[in-house]
Amino acid sequence: MSGGQLRLFVTGVGTGVGKTVLSGLLARMFLAQGRTVRYIKPVQTGHPPDDDAAEVRRLSGLPADKATLLYTAAEPVAPCFAFDPFPFDEVVAAIEAARDTDVLLVEGAGGLLVPLDRTRTFADLVRATGLEIVLAIPNLLGCINDAALNLYFIDKEGLPLHGLAMNEHFENDAKNRERNRKAIAGMCPGRQGYSYNADGISAWAS
Repeated sequence: MSGGQLRLFVTGVGTGVGKTVLSGLLARMFLAQGRTVRYIKPVQTGHPPDDDAAEVRRLSGLPADKATLLYTAAEPVAPCFAFDPFPFDEVVAAIEAARDTDVLLVEGAGGLLVPLDRTRTFADLVRATGLEIVLAIPNLLGCINDAALNLYFIDKEGLPLHGLAMNEHFENDAKNRERNRKAIAGMCPGRQGYSYNADGISAWAS
């Protein structure tokens, strides 16, 4: 948090784990608390039809000028294949300029090590901006390993971690959902936790 502003980077343990739904639900939750919110997607490939900012607006009710894409590319590929070099400094400047809001949500693409260009990843963007990571994790078989690898990297690199978000959309039984949630929460005690699906989001303390 910087100057009273909550500045979050929404990432995941991989692609298709529910980062955009999480971003929209977080925005809706913070708006319901009476806080102002802004969402930024630094880069959107496969655009159109993929438009995560539009989905966040639909889920949260944010107006168009408060949920925006910065850079887009038509081909649905890692940013490094669409940009060389990636406009890194411009993205950092846009994130730093977004101070007129209580909560800033910045959503990555894929995971922390997705390459933006030949030399930089989303982890470098987190490092440059000081955003706090919210890690989206699908609650299904294999998620403990995926979470552990990401948390190891975050800790090793000294990146700021806000908390974890367990996506309950995926098919799994109640017993193993709870097992996974407890095991992953135990990896970073004291951090904020969230459980969510398409119907909503709830917060818990790890």
